[in-house]
Amino acid sequence: DQKEQVTPRRLAGGQHVVQLDAEGTYQCSLTGLIFEVAGAAKITYSLLSWSKYASLVKKPWIVGGPLFDVRCSSASALTSIQFPHSLCLSG
Repeated sequence: DQKEQVTPRRLAGGQHVVQLDAEGTYQCSLTGLIFEVAGAAKITYSLLSWSKYASLVKKPWIVGGPLFDVRCSSASALTSIQFPHSLCLSG
């Protein structure tokens, strides 16, 4: 399973953006997110805080990994996203 590494451009407010120009599978070098696209797409994403959403998680469920906000310029082009189970933010 070949993944092309992409380094996102950083935007204000902790957002990242990648411009994917062709069909394929791409992995973000900073977050580990994997995007599979069927065509060109611009994907904007950011890491969110669980503090705002933790009250929505009811027992027996627990908060277990990073929370992302992902937006795509062409929703039909984005065929799948693979999210990391953990994320190291210490540099």
